[in-house]
Amino acid sequence: MKKIYLLIFTTLFSLTTMAQYKKADRLFDRWEYYRAAKIYEKKANKNSSAEAYVRLGECYQKMNLYKEALAAYDIVNSKNPYITPEFYLNYGLILQNNGKDAQAKEAFKKYSEAMQNDPRGDFFAAAIDIAREDRKYDEPITIKNVGALNSENADLCPVLYQDGIVFTSSRKTSGHGKIYGWTGANYLDLYYAKKGSDNLNFTDVTPFGGKKISKKYHDGPACFSKNFDVIYISRVQKDLRGSKKRTLGIETNKIFVSTMKDEKWTKDVPFKYNSDTYSVSNPFLTADGSRLYFVSDMPGGLGNADIWYCNRQGDAWSNPINMGANINTFNSERYPSVDSEGNLYFASDGYQGFGGLDICVSINNNGTFQKAIPMKAPFNSSYDDYGVTFIEDGRIGYISSNRYENGKGDDDILYFNLSEDNVPATLVTSVYTMGYKQKPKAEVAPKVMFAVNSPENIPLERRVRETFPIRNYIFFDLESTKIPDRYVLLTKDEVKNFKETNLEVFTPKTLSGRSTRQMIAYYNILNILGNRMGENPNSTIVLVGSSEKGVEDGKLMAESVKKYLVDVFQIKSTRINIEGRVKPKLPSEQPNAANDLVMLREGDRRVSVESDAPAILMEFQSGPDVPLKPVEIAEVQVAPMDSYITIQADGGKNPFTSWSLEVSDEKGKTQVFGPYYQNQISIPGKSILGTRSNGDYKFVMIGKTANETILKKDTTVRLVLWIPDVKEEGIRYSVLYEYDDSKSIYIYEKYLSEVVVPIIPVNGKVIIHGYTDIVGDANYNLSLSTARANDVKKIMETALSKTNRKDVKFEVRGFGENASLSPFENKFPEERFYNRTVIIDIIPAKSK
Repeated sequence: MKKIYLLIFTTLFSLTTMAQYKKADRLFDRWEYYRAAKIYEKKANKNSSAEAYVRLGECYQKMNLYKEALAAYDIVNSKNPYITPEFYLNYGLILQNNGKDAQAKEAFKKYSEAMQNDPRGDFFAAAIDIAREDRKYDEPITIKNVGALNSENADLCPVLYQDGIVFTSSRKTSGHGKIYGWTGANYLDLYYAKKGSDNLNFTDVTPFGGKKISKKYHDGPACFSKNFDVIYISRVQKDLRGSKKRTLGIETNKIFVSTMKDEKWTKDVPFKYNSDTYSVSNPFLTADGSRLYFVSDMPGGLGNADIWYCNRQGDAWSNPINMGANINTFNSERYPSVDSEGNLYFASDGYQGFGGLDICVSINNNGTFQKAIPMKAPFNSSYDDYGVTFIEDGRIGYISSNRYENGKGDDDILYFNLSEDNVPATLVTSVYTMGYKQKPKAEVAPKVMFAVNSPENIPLERRVRETFPIRNYIFFDLESTKIPDRYVLLTKDEVKNFKETNLEVFTPKTLSGRSTRQMIAYYNILNILGNRMGENPNSTIVLVGSSEKGVEDGKLMAESVKKYLVDVFQIKSTRINIEGRVKPKLPSEQPNAANDLVMLREGDRRVSVESDAPAILMEFQSGPDVPLKPVEIAEVQVAPMDSYITIQADGGKNPFTSWSLEVSDEKGKTQVFGPYYQNQISIPGKSILGTRSNGDYKFVMIGKTANETILKKDTTVRLVLWIPDVKEEGIRYSVLYEYDDSKSIYIYEKYLSEVVVPIIPVNGKVIIHGYTDIVGDANYNLSLSTARANDVKKIMETALSKTNRKDVKFEVRGFGENASLSPFENKFPEERFYNRTVIIDIIPAKSK
């Protein structure tokens, strides 16, 4: 609703699809985006052309429907790189509006590469990092929706009027039902609401001013003189048509002035600098009536629309004066207002802010306006934020925004009161701009216990029998329905020699990174499945293909798996059903997800194997997320968990925002580890010793506090790695999780209690270590991995207590997404899925 230009209402009918498409183009060219979008929607749904979705996205973007615009642009981007550079600029802006910063930066990068002489791509990409850094210093300010004023349509720009408020709205009321072709809502009109018990309560919302104020097209926003006897109103007076509209390319807004006489508004008078060739709008009159600020695209400006002002000279206004480069940018500045200190507030999309329109502030320094700065969150968001009005001083007032969070309709009126929030008493809105940091309080250095524990006589290697679960997912590359080469695909002749107990013979063409034995096992999933179905002729499966491109593409993926099982393993096709979905039943990408969407969507492009056959599935389990029955792997485990060196920097709850380690040997050779964000970490001894069997090392802990104070502590430790005891054998099990889930453990409860716990030897040790993939925040992932590991421990302890066993020692560690310690790499979605795990190592008691 921020665009306040009038459009012509025209309806054309045609009998052919092509004619309808041309009609949509004509409507688009006449700025009737609402009606054009309806036709583009039908066109896009019918033939899915990139061009139709581009136009549809442009309509939504013009209408400020940012979620809908993103859905359309995402489809364009998924088809093929779109050849128009301008698409990537628009796509980046819409991605930023929707909080998808990483993808927005990629889009801006593509635009910059294509348009190297245009700085906008780099400008907006840099703004994302600036805003992200600024959020670290947010104050706990509350923004409340003024539900008593807001409707399902646009409600904006309130101004104080007598014992209530006058605001601008596109709501439908009696006599105000004409449709605006740009948005599909009604034209803007002024409404009055009487104030209730406080600044959030209003009653008696009615149209304001009568016929002298409410005209045929857009009316509002407006402002009043100090005594409320003069109104300055922004208005669209008429429709432009034909050649004049094509020549100007814009509907002209004008300012009109009306005075109160005998409790009635007089006939309006046009503002002196109105024009038929440019717009003049968004008036704001200072409290003393000496200056009128307004917005215009008149000649002599710096950008698309600038803020200007006129000074009162007797009964007339001076010539318009441009606010200059400290205020105006290459884009648009709108909705000026001034606080009691004379500081200027306005909205702009030309500053490096949060996206969309951002509220900016320019400090008035003895009559000179300083360089404007965008306000911090939550005054600004990734959507459009504008229209500041103060109730008193610089701490209480209203803003307007179309942010979706807690929104009631289109644009809403929001309330803030810094006096009610836990913020510094001196904080006012003119200070609360990007770059603001509260001065740190005097800090007392935390008392920190720093200790290094280096285990003695722990074998460097240990033989391990691992029971390894086989996930029931086959992941497909984007844009392909072919089974990827990293999966092991056999010929008919090779099937007779396939054995689950000898999977090392059947290796994939490509294999990445660590834990090759385990990944070889998983990459044989199709052969394990085919072999089990062959040995159990009554078993049936359902293959559910999930594709972001739609149900049919998902079915093609599932059909590829079915064809392999039928052609190579000779499984009857009637035993295999297929389904197609857009999202899997247990998706990784959740509603409102903003970060790491590429990796999440790679994980959702898969075929899931579902079955009720016990011969195929893991014990005691059923449902769409059930892994296949595990395979057993025998191997030598290098650097077992209990050989890791443990470093503890503990001083109560989170003494440091981060800390790191400097480890030096006798010759002064130094290694650096970190930064770390938890109080306790573990490092493989071999990472420090390398090829040495032992050595004396100095450990220096360097901690950074919340106020960026640096604290150092050190200690000296002798490290030893012993010759492996090849007689010792451990047992390993794994528990798998879905994305961001710590509750999946409950489906493993029976398995852990009845299969794993009974084999723990007397006086044995159980090491439980949790992991996550790299999707999401590192600190959150660390907590998540620890929560998963503790859940496993709790189940195992409960099972042991039922048999009165108290001889087992537990160690629990969460490693989060630590790339150097996670079991698998994170290149492919299957590796990331396997990193969502808790690993259980069962170590026998040492013989005396």
